[in-house]
Amino acid sequence: MLNHAGIDPVVAHPPASVTLLQKRVMIVLPWYKAVNPLTSFCVAQLMDKRRTSSMLNFGDAFVAHSRNTCADNFLASDLDWMITIDDDMIVPFGNAAWFNAHTKFNFPSRFAGLNAIDRLIGSGKTLVGALYFGRYPNGNAMYGEAGREQEAAYARSGPHDVVKQTRWVGTGCMAIHRSVFLDIEKRFPRLGRGPDGKGGNWFSTSEHSAMDHIDRIREMLSKGPMDGAKAMKAYEMLEAAAAEARSKSSLGMGEDVQFCIRAAEAGHPAHVDMGLVCGHMGHMIFGPHNTSPKKLQST
Repeated sequence: MLNHAGIDPVVAHPPASVTLLQKRVMIVLPWYKAVNPLTSFCVAQLMDKRRTSSMLNFGDAFVAHSRNTCADNFLASDLDWMITIDDDMIVPFGNAAWFNAHTKFNFPSRFAGLNAIDRLIGSGKTLVGALYFGRYPNGNAMYGEAGREQEAAYARSGPHDVVKQTRWVGTGCMAIHRSVFLDIEKRFPRLGRGPDGKGGNWFSTSEHSAMDHIDRIREMLSKGPMDGAKAMKAYEMLEAAAAEARSKSSLGMGEDVQFCIRAAEAGHPAHVDMGLVCGHMGHMIFGPHNTSPKKLQST
């Protein structure tokens, strides 16, 4: 039975052949409204109660809030990995013929037949996402450097059996080790959970950095007499705060970019798996071969 948060809790008394130590993964579904049947089928094939728990957070239109709620509930468990899958993803689950038939990607079986859970947590990275493309005709690859012409061509020429570091990777199919959330909380206490274990702002656009700068400026200005040198120092500190906010917590950033930047600052750089390629459901299933690139920056 699901609890009020939609979590399928770890079984208290598993069969003799299954130990709690084997159940390491929570599959998290921050879904909003209607879900394509192909997405539901992929997720159903990935779920295995001998090693996975699951959580459905359904109907929250504010995606950052939905992801934060999922992270809070994941951290309340004793599981190691949170694998988040969005409601418009076609995810490899171990059946190459099915995946190719429904995506029309026609990948070699060694890629189309991957299991997303095994692939992501087997990468040796604490934060790693699958490769997928925007769900529109000119959709770009959803990771940090894919706006460059050479990189975009490389992404579309795959799959490649490569896991590479990136500034950010899309959250559509992503594995996050629990240490990522805990280290973000240590690095940015303002974003941490409250005493009840809820209210973490892992994915939110937040003024936490600006507030840290403001506190330091306040402390500096409160000590000793005010003079021109101190006023200039305050101005320089404010300019630095504004520049940092633009680069790390801009209102124009998606929650995936924001989260990955924070994770990197906390010691967990993001990675993208160029071999685990997912379909992205729009009016068709978008991927590397049916998203014609726009004119992009040259490298």
